[in-house]
Amino acid sequence: MDNLIKQEHTFAWIFLATALASQTEPASIFGISNVADGINHAVPTQKELQISFSWLSKQGLVVKHAKMYLLTSEGKLVYENASQNTKFLQKILLNLEIQFETLRQVQHDTPNKMVCPKL
Repeated sequence: MDNLIKQEHTFAWIFLATALASQTEPASIFGISNVADGINHAVPTQKELQISFSWLSKQGLVVKHAKMYLLTSEGKLVYENASQNTKFLQKILLNLEIQFETLRQVQHDTPNKMVCPKL
């Protein structure tokens, strides 16, 4: 279970970094990594980025164009939902972790149906 919790945190961390880095234009891995470092005071590993982008893409939350990343319309809604009523990055990160944990639980129960929970 601890591994899943860590995964949820990593997914949320990379998603938040992507959301912030791509606010005005698609972001490169370098830009996303720099923002991630600012959020967590750590640079994500290549493995963390790969696993996160794979999961986030499968959820329809992030899309890659050439070598640049940005949020999809659904991803923007998830970000807005997590940001509602707060401007603190750590609170937004926690809200995203909760959403992603709930999403994975729902998908585990109904594997062919994507449902994005609201907080």
